[in-house]
Amino acid sequence: MAAIGDFLTDSENMVEFGARIRSRRLERNVTIEMLGRNTGLNRKTIMELEAGRDVRLTTVIKVFRAMHLLGVLNTALPDTLPGNEALSSRGQPRVRAYRLAAK
Repeated sequence: MAAIGDFLTDSENMVEFGARIRSRRLERNVTIEMLGRNTGLNRKTIMELEAGRDVRLTTVIKVFRAMHLLGVLNTALPDTLPGNEALSSRGQPRVRAYRLAAK
């Protein structure tokens, strides 16, 4: 399988994403009909997702949930990122200094 990344077009990334979902489904020995029953999605929608066509985000979430893959999104999208709330080297919240107004 190819890598999903910035060097591919959106269409190529979608095709690869769909192929990976299909691969995971087959590894689990789940038919499209079984996945459809577990998600409430119809066969055509699942086939479109696996073919890399544009589908709704809710479709992807339903499929991920049914295949017990929803947790992997935490790897790609952790709930906290370093930023203004970052801790100092001593483990305390970082405090910004503000300029005093000139008199």
